Amino acid sequence: MKIQFVQQHILRGETRDKDVVFEKDQVVDFGKDRVENSYAQAYIDRGYAVELDETAERGRAKANAEAARAAARLETRGKITIPDDLSKVADGDLIKLGQSLSDDQVQSKDEALKAIETEKARRNPT
Repeated sequence: MKIQFVQQHILRGETRDKDVVFEKDQVVDFGKDRVENSYAQAYIDRGYAVELDETAERGRAKANAEAARAAARLETRGKITIPDDLSKVADGDLIKLGQSLSDDQVQSKDEALKAIETEKARRNPT
């Protein structure tokens, strides 16, 4: 059983140098042994720790990674220069600009203009 400590807990040894200190947020794997799991359950029952759900942790890690990638994409998009006068931009260049500013498929001039306007609104919310 894996647990995560929600507060610091000190397991006193015979002397101070034999104390075991479990820090807040420390994850400890007590394995699959029944006796060790009973120790883990005691920490949970006393409120020192919570059982760590590995599936949920992987899900949270994946969500955090996806959020970081999305933030990086938005930061990169924020650095792309949008010309003030789009009427002077060739249609092909306009579509490429729209593609670089959107996650959606941009294949036409109208879709590009919509993507550019969406990015302008994101940069300058009113």
